[in-house]
Amino acid sequence: MTEPTLREPEQIRQDCVDKLRPIETSGMFTAILGCLLGEDWAEPRIEQLIVTDKCLLARTEGEVTHKLFLGAEEDLIRNVHGIAKTAGLDGDELGYILAAIAKIKRVE
Repeated sequence: MTEPTLREPEQIRQDCVDKLRPIETSGMFTAILGCLLGEDWAEPRIEQLIVTDKCLLARTEGEVTHKLFLGAEEDLIRNVHGIAKTAGLDGDELGYILAAIAKIKRVE
């Protein structure tokens, strides 16, 4: 039996990009996914994203301050799980995106 090939994080990221790019989502969710994956998928581009238990904050290109978006971490994670199923992401790819969310989480 052949052992499954281990993918490097960059390959997992690129596989996510390839599977998610053709999926149509709302403009803001597209921008958020792009930001999490280091891609420029929407205008204006999100330069910084902060996730809290209560809200999602995004600072777009050229802006000094963050804008508040309704929804919290659990809403973002629920949406990511939904889009992952639609796009056919595997466990590594879903884990990559969830890890990106964990990296930007601000503990209150």
